[in-house]
Amino acid sequence: MTDTVYYPYLGVGKVYARIAGAAAGLMDIGDASKLDLAVKEDKKKQMDSGKLGGGVRATVSRISEVTLSMTLNDLNKTNVARAVFGAEAAVAGATVADEVVTAYLGAIVPLVHINPTAVTVTSSDAVTTYSGVTDYEVRPGGIYILPTGTIADGAGLKVDYTYAAYNKVEAMTTGAIVLELHFEGLNEANSGKPVIVDIYRAQLSPTKALSLLGDKFADLTVDAEVLIDTSKVGVGISQYFRAKMG
Repeated sequence: MTDTVYYPYLGVGKVYARIAGAAAGLMDIGDASKLDLAVKEDKKKQMDSGKLGGGVRATVSRISEVTLSMTLNDLNKTNVARAVFGAEAAVAGATVADEVVTAYLGAIVPLVHINPTAVTVTSSDAVTTYSGVTDYEVRPGGIYILPTGTIADGAGLKVDYTYAAYNKVEAMTTGAIVLELHFEGLNEANSGKPVIVDIYRAQLSPTKALSLLGDKFADLTVDAEVLIDTSKVGVGISQYFRAKMG
């Protein structure tokens, strides 16, 4: 085997992840437009104080930390939950009867579940049924009380509706998680040769921004610190990450 000097690199590929140490498969996290590893150095120097002009007698370099940064283009429930230290859940579709809410004129009344259909709104005593044309509008997050309708400001209402299955994330309900990451890349600048990187333990930091409005596609920037994996043992075996290049 000979070493190839010529090796320009332009990478594409997929990132897979699972909770470090979990008996689970490495799952595709979706499209990622950036995956960077940064190695930071802690350098100790001993200066030469025995002559004019100084200089360095000796130096010792140690790696102080390895950090990882990813830009995720798929804001699926798993990526969002991990980025905001949250818990993800899939909510099954169902029908709701008599959800109690309070009406305020010209205001949205959020419902427990999203995207309601087959909506019926009645007074709290169930005597009056209100019109979905003149009294309220059905919106993705609930019902909007029309200021010109017959619903009184501050009135108690009961709402019946149906909703389809959806996903939810409860933010800031868990601590930081540690992921095992597997990058399966191809080098477009060198005939599509494979570049495989395994990162054994990466502890995530919360995202700095979760963009909900804007004039461009949203993404998630997630940073992590690469931690030691003491289960990796042997001479010349890294306890942090490994790269294999075709």
